Amino acid sequence: MKIFSLANIITLLNLFFGCLTVLLLVENNLEIQYIFVLTFICLILDFFDGLIARSYNMQSDIGIQLDSLADMISFGLVPGIIIYNLFIQAPSSSVGSILSSVVPFFSFLVTIASAIRLAKFNISKSNSDYFKGLPTPANTILIYSIAVIVSENNRYTDLFLNYSSIILLVLVSSFLLVCNLKLLSFKFNKFRWKGNRRRIFILFTSAILLYMLGFYSVPLIMTIYIVVSTFTFYGKTSK
Repeated sequence: MKIFSLANIITLLNLFFGCLTVLLLVENNLEIQYIFVLTFICLILDFFDGLIARSYNMQSDIGIQLDSLADMISFGLVPGIIIYNLFIQAPSSSVGSILSSVVPFFSFLVTIASAIRLAKFNISKSNSDYFKGLPTPANTILIYSIAVIVSENNRYTDLFLNYSSIILLVLVSSFLLVCNLKLLSFKFNKFRWKGNRRRIFILFTSAILLYMLGFYSVPLIMTIYIVVSTFTFYGKTSK
């Protein structure tokens, strides 16, 4: 059993940077935008470990398990801590002192849902057309976007930085992770318009929105992604 193949080393680097991200979030002494850089590195590593494993026939059972364990830290524990920090920042007068000391732990429902999502993925048959439930990296980016928006102290801060909004975020995020909703995969079998027009539409629209709005566009992009995916797989014209 070859543990230290190139693909597995990349996976372990993902785990390493995920641990650094957790440390910085716990210490909470660095702006969230800069911490996201580490998670972005994790995203790149998570992409390339699978690509290299498939391209050079390095796929193995231990590699699959290592990948999910690394993702559990980088894209499971990390969003839980981000939401926990949001709860700590939010005004607690609306819930009282007792509940304010308990409710923040509700954040780790997202971490639990991420574990379930990764476990389901490991035992399911892969499908190049869709994911079942929101992938943990996409969910992590969504939660980062909320944290970045909140950190800029603008008119959206009060909208997101309150117990009701954060609890709603936890519930929606957890549901999207564990549900069986089919969401478009971006694994292109062939780079052509036919059969990929909705994927291309999402990517093109996302690029424009990101350029124009930055992190502010992420919740909108996720909404477009879910709506287009739902229409694709469950609409009358999907057959």
